[in-house]
This record gives sequence, C-alpha cells and structure tokens, in this order.
Amino acid sequence: MGRRQRFSKGQRRMLLGLLAAVCLVFGAVAVGMSVLGKESEPVRGANAPEVAAAPEVADGSLIEAQAHAAGLAARSAAEKEAARQEAAAEQAAAEQAAAEQAAAEQAAAEQAAAEQAAAEQAAAEQAAAERRAERQESRAAEQTATAIPTDTTMYLTVPKIGLQDIPVVEGTTESSLSAGTGHLSGSGYPWVEGSNTYIAGHRIGYPGTMSDRVFYSLPNLAAGDEILLTDSNGQTYTYAVSEILEVPITDLSVTYPVPGRDVVSLQTCIEDFGDYWTEGPNWLVRYVVRADRVS
Repeated sequence: MGRRQRFSKGQRRMLLGLLAAVCLVFGAVAVGMSVLGKESEPVRGANAPEVAAAPEVADGSLIEAQAHAAGLAARSAAEKEAARQEAAAEQAAAEQAAAEQAAAEQAAAEQAAAEQAAAEQAAAEQAAAERRAERQESRAAEQTATAIPTDTTMYLTVPKIGLQDIPVVEGTTESSLSAGTGHLSGSGYPWVEGSNTYIAGHRIGYPGTMSDRVFYSLPNLAAGDEILLTDSNGQTYTYAVSEILEVPITDLSVTYPVPGRDVVSLQTCIEDFGDYWTEGPNWLVRYVVRADRVS
C-alpha cells in the first residue's frame, strides 16, 4: 500500500502550497485586471465623445459655412439689385437728358428757321424797296433826260371802253370839256414824279363834240384795265386800274396826290351812289377810276 502512493506527505504539502500560491497569484491578477478594467472605462468614456462629437462639430462648421455663404449670396444679390436699379436710374436720367437735349435742339432749329424766314422776308422787302427806289431813280433820270413838254395837252387812250387819243386840254371849264376831257390844273402831270394826274369828262356831253358820252362807259372799267396818256412830246405813260371811288361832289380829297404813287384819275358824274346808268338830271356823285403807273 505504501508503495502505491506516488507522493509523500511532504510532497503533497508542497503541491498544496504551490497550488495555494498559484491561486493567490491568479486572484491577485484577477483583482488587478478588475481594477484596471474599472479605471480604463472613464478613459474610454472621455475618448469616446471626441470620436462621436466629430460629426457634430463638422455639421456645425458646415452649417456656419452654409449660412455665411447664404449671407454672401444674399448680399451679392442685394448689391446686384442695387446696381441694377442704379443703372436703370442712370439710364432713365440719360434718356431724360437726351429727350431734353433733343427738345432744346428742336426748339433751336425752329428758332433758327423762324429767324431765317424773317431774314429772308426782310431781305425780300429790302430788295423790293431797292427795286422801287431804282424805278423811281430811273423815272427821275428819264424825266431829267426828257424835255418837259411846253404844251400840257395830252391824249387819252382807254382800250377797254373804246377811247382812242381823246384830247386832254388844260382846265375843266365847259369849253375845255367840250374839246374832249379836261385836266384839273394843279393836280400834276405824268412827267412829274408823285403826281395824281386828274382828268374830268362828261358822262353825256354835247352831241357833235368830243365830249359826247366820252366817259359814259367809265363804270365798265375794272382793276387791271389799261389806261394810256401821251404827252405833246410823244412820250406815252401806261397805267393799270387799281381803285374805283364814289364820293360826293364836295369831296376834293380824290384830287390830291397819293403818297408814294404815280396815278391818273378819270372822273365823271353819276346820278347817285351805285346808280351808274340813270342819265341825270342831278348828277349828285363823283365816280372816279384811279390807276397806278406801270411804265
């Protein structure tokens, strides 16, 4: 029996002691690991939020960047809108200025045209005045060059009413009128500038004389009809009818010179105003045909 036991008592004790020591060591290791495990948790807990918080920090930065970008975009849009409005205002101001400039230029052009027209009108009037002055000077020269007739007898021709070389003698007495027609003394002559050569004639006259109905057809004359006077030197003066006058027999103004004009006046009598064909007996109105000299 004693031979069957592989270990002695002493050996068994040693083994037990080693086993106890090993147990103690494992226990200490287990305790230590337990302690170490508990101490490492806060470290892991402290490190864990950093890993988990990274997305939140990233998200916050992204939002902030997006907000900043949105702000920049909004400010850029506002600036663009302000710039657009400013450009539109400048364009409107430019268009207004252009319109005002165009209006001013149009007004200036119209003013210039009016001034040009006025200048042309003044030039035309001046030219007409110069032509009149030249004609008057020419007539004066002709009068100077032509000998003044010593015999004031003239001869009257009025084609419209069939008068041809009717004598115009000096004076308006019955003897003068019986010779044809009479020149009112002092009324001027064709060869004198500015004259109203005044010639009277009977409407009925005396049969068998040059006065017979010499001015009967005088009311048939109208504006533009031709009247010719020839002086004793053979110089002929041409006139064109310009006025028809009816005045009382007491009105002598028709015998006066007409300022600025050379005229001849043919006078006869009519029964009353507007009554041209009643043959007397009163002859209350003077009928005067006035004509301006044209050559």
